Order: sequence, then C-alpha cells, then structure tokens
Amino acid sequence: MGDWRVDNAEFTKGFAFSWRRYIAPRPSWDHDHCEGCMVKFAQYEGEDILHEGYASDDRYKERPGYFDWVCADCFRDLKAEMAWTLTAPSSDA
Repeated sequence: MGDWRVDNAEFTKGFAFSWRRYIAPRPSWDHDHCEGCMVKFAQYEGEDILHEGYASDDRYKERPGYFDWVCADCFRDLKAEMAWTLTAPSSDA
C-alpha cells in the first residue's frame, strides 16, 4: 500500500518548490494546508501551526502570492516519488 500523502499531493507531481515564510495571499485568507499531510500553515500562533515551508506557484503564475504548500517532512519523504525540484529560496524566506 502506498503513502496516502502521495494521493493527496498527486496534482503537484513535477512541481518546483522554494522555501518560504508563510504569508496569506490576501487579508481575509486564514490559512493553507500541506498538500501531503494537511498540516496547517498560518501567520497566527497555535498548536501544530507552521510558519514556513515549501511553496510552489506552478498553478498560480497569474496570481502572485498564491502557492501550493508542502511541509518539510512531506517534502523530504515524497520528493523523489513526486519528482519535486527545489529552486532558490525566495526573497521573503
């Protein structure tokens, strides 16, 4: 049986990611989730909240500030199977 996180993140196969600090794409945006394990990314403090991770704008090139997020654990564990690549860190990292 395969890793359930791969099923969750299947649409990101082949994406390029960079390490970024999480910033909501607009003021009313509350949080995002890791595309693999669903851990929460947000700007506020809380239990199990991440503030940095791997972000891909591959789906959102026309919408600056919108990203697909992957936590460090999922990126490490799934990078090869998902054919993810790493780009240079962003200037807001």
